[in-house]
Amino acid sequence: MVAWQPIGIAMGVYDMCHRYLQERKQFGVSLNSFQINQEKLVRMLGNIQAMTLMGWRLCKLYDDGNMTPGHASLTKAWNTLKAREVVSLGRELLGGNGILTDFLVAKAFCDLEPIYSYEGTYEINSLVTGREVTGIATFKAPPARKQLTAKL
Repeated sequence: MVAWQPIGIAMGVYDMCHRYLQERKQFGVSLNSFQINQEKLVRMLGNIQAMTLMGWRLCKLYDDGNMTPGHASLTKAWNTLKAREVVSLGRELLGGNGILTDFLVAKAFCDLEPIYSYEGTYEINSLVTGREVTGIATFKAPPARKQLTAKL
């Protein structure tokens, strides 16, 4: 299921960043002792927990026969958006190492972008959910209009 793939990518980036911050030292202390790094780790973990709960809820709705296209679209849109944030924070935590292939954050960006786009882009998934919430389809084709013709 597309909604679960971004969770795995985000978890991998979080785990790698957590290990990196424990091992790397600056000014004689590990990087995980800096407040801003802890805040970023907590934000990453919160996003992963929220994504996991969204995925779990979607599966529960599916199992109960109550899942709608809007539910699936909301979970795909939310999870890919939050996974992008997690990967971006991971890149920030690693500094210059975040763009090197040795640490896999740059690869995670590349792995995540197609998930953000296929089976409906973030925007289309949002519109599908919005249609269910409001009952108004904003992405349907407009009615045909008469063309103005110049009379000669």
